[in-house]
Amino acid sequence: MARLKIKYTKTERARQKKILKVSLRMLPLFEAMEKSLMVTINSISESIERLRSAIEENKSQAEPWLAVMSDSWADVSSFISVKKVKTKPVDVAGVRVEQYDSVDFEVAPVTNEMPLWVDDAIELMEEQLQLIAEIECLQKQIELLEEELLEVRARVKLFENRRIPNAKTAIRKISQKLQDDERLMIATAKVVKTKNAEEAAL
Repeated sequence: MARLKIKYTKTERARQKKILKVSLRMLPLFEAMEKSLMVTINSISESIERLRSAIEENKSQAEPWLAVMSDSWADVSSFISVKKVKTKPVDVAGVRVEQYDSVDFEVAPVTNEMPLWVDDAIELMEEQLQLIAEIECLQKQIELLEEELLEVRARVKLFENRRIPNAKTAIRKISQKLQDDERLMIATAKVVKTKNAEEAAL
């Protein structure tokens, strides 16, 4: 506070009181935003873990014929690829993010010469790619939410560590200075009055 320049006036005190009032009103709002962002980030992280578990479960279900795929001349990745991941903008905890919607695939036709398991493999690959696309969208959401969380935390610290304490200190110092000035004026007035009375008596 010593680094701040304070004008010891009633106008400055009123200004500092306004700053304090606004800061005390805003701090709980930013604290609530901070809590909301943290809860949302944790929730999204849990969703990502569930999707990853689903991917692993799909892999385990496919194990019986994965060996067949590796020994076969048919390459499933050549039959299916991601054409476009569709998303839609939504507000999450006050932050604009892209939410996963669907995936457009480029699927090559399967001929009669292909092994019977190719259709099942393509279907599984579609599901896996959809899960991966959704995870990527959620990870981007977390990145944006974490950026916002850093900004909100910075504002909370600003109010807690600077604006509120500085305003309180300024108000206290200004009030003390104004009281001292008022007492000095009263004391000076009394001295002048006494001196004038003494001179009048002579």
